[in-house]
Amino acid sequence: MILKKPTTEFKIKKDKQIFLHELYEPFNQKKANDILNCGVDLWFLLKQHKSTLEKKYFLESMYTCKDRFCIFCNWRRELKYKRLTYQFLDDLQRKKRLRYIFLTLTVKNCNISDLRGTIRQMSEAFKRMKESKRFKISILGYLRALEFTIEKGTGDMMHPHFHCMIAVEQIYFSLNRDLYINQEEWVNMWQKALRVDYKPSVDIRVVEMDRKRKTRPTVIAEMIKYTMKDTDIRKVDDFEELTKQLKGIRIFNAGGILKGILKKTEEIDKDLVHINEEDQSELWTVLERVLYCYEKIIDINKFDYFLKKKQIQTTTKI
Repeated sequence: MILKKPTTEFKIKKDKQIFLHELYEPFNQKKANDILNCGVDLWFLLKQHKSTLEKKYFLESMYTCKDRFCIFCNWRRELKYKRLTYQFLDDLQRKKRLRYIFLTLTVKNCNISDLRGTIRQMSEAFKRMKESKRFKISILGYLRALEFTIEKGTGDMMHPHFHCMIAVEQIYFSLNRDLYINQEEWVNMWQKALRVDYKPSVDIRVVEMDRKRKTRPTVIAEMIKYTMKDTDIRKVDDFEELTKQLKGIRIFNAGGILKGILKKTEEIDKDLVHINEEDQSELWTVLERVLYCYEKIIDINKFDYFLKKKQIQTTTKI
């Protein structure tokens, strides 16, 4: 049996992450070094299934910098967030049949130097909105994620916005109930909460239900993606200012019946290695412990992961 190289996805993320080293280097050498060393050495356990005899690599350990902009670490966070969020929603759905709405709330673009203040304004506005009588009557809970994009053609104009997954009763869409909030009403509620003189852009979509997952996977993926795409980070004129503006800013917030999601995910950064715990079972026998290192290919200005044969350790069955 020929096993596939276990580092393909790791290489894709590591390649995208390297440019952050150059962005941090002028003002934070420690961060720059952390980025450079993140995900360089990957220790895998080669295991064999006791019944099927299938052989498979499992990631055992690696160093992760845990920087909020790190493409490599955010990839691992996203995988773990998805798993824990699916698990929470599936458990919740077994207790109470719910429907979900995907809501996007925006504000006018702001200069990067005003980003922190704009985020504070948005957070305070959301707090006012969720305390309104209309919100409390119609909405059971929410998961809110903060995202930033760069306005096209600029390097300092930011577009912060909230992605919200809203939980509602099954009867929310019933015509004889006064629970449904249409788009115009959401716009008015958000404008009033923001205390602005313009109509903010609001997008609302019904989440399609799935018998297996209960909520459509693409919605969860949209909620739990990177704060900023690497393509947007590359467009920023002043990366140092961006790091200052976002210092201490929380990306996720939850309330109501969905508040428990954060309790499951708040300690994710402590372990970005083990994503699918169900794979680490007694059904597998450890055959080898191997090390892959991210190194430059000779005579080519590109990097890849190479197996360090001297570091292969044959183990006894456990």
